Amino acid sequence: MSRKYYTIQIIPENPEGAKKYRISNKQFTLFNIGLTLVAIILILFIVHIAKINRTLANYEKMRVHNAQLIKQNANYEELFSRLDSLWILENRIQNIFETFLENDSNKVNSIIERNRFAHVPSQKNSIDFEGIHNWLTTDEKIRMEHIPNVIPAVGIISKKFSFESKHLGIDISARKGNPVFASGSGKVVFAGNSGDLGNTIVIDHQNGYKSSYSHLKSIKIKNNAKVTKGDIIGYVGDTGNTSGPHLHYSITKDNVPEDPETIFTY
Repeated sequence: MSRKYYTIQIIPENPEGAKKYRISNKQFTLFNIGLTLVAIILILFIVHIAKINRTLANYEKMRVHNAQLIKQNANYEELFSRLDSLWILENRIQNIFETFLENDSNKVNSIIERNRFAHVPSQKNSIDFEGIHNWLTTDEKIRMEHIPNVIPAVGIISKKFSFESKHLGIDISARKGNPVFASGSGKVVFAGNSGDLGNTIVIDHQNGYKSSYSHLKSIKIKNNAKVTKGDIIGYVGDTGNTSGPHLHYSITKDNVPEDPETIFTY
């Protein structure tokens, strides 16, 4: 059986350079098969590249989504941390009052009376009362009474004094309606609303010291009234710009703010 051949002729513009190629039927078939395989491989390559592009696109979406989840998780952790802090603070306050869910006002008042002078500061200013073995003259006792060294409410100091953060006083977290005491004897020079500080009392202790009590629920004394150390002058509240009931308490000495915790001795 004779073989079948194909002739391929390439004719350029110059006829003298014409070329002929003679291939057999078998060679032509192999060429077609090879061409088909190349086409299939090329198609598979294109499909694979498309899958890779889709995977990369999905990866970018997943990366962005994962970053969002991480940020959201961090927000949740911060919220849970705040809730834990509030829970701890609530338990500390409840432990101080020994009441937990106790609503007996007589029991609460007896605990307040027993503990209102129980604060022991971590640091104290050295104040010379010129007394010898606690034997003080009447004038010296009066002088001591006018020093604002008594913590004015039973509660937890939830925010410290700080020049850096411009918090020129301390915040004492306590139950709304708890009594607020005069930290020292003196004269009331202001008793009323003070804008963001809400209901506020300012006492001039007539020795360079002034103390102020803010965010009060109500005020018990009047302007220009004389008060004695330990007198109830108002009640803890949340008036003014505040996120919850507490007493904002500040002290100045010759109009210069001082950290109240360094002055407390009771």
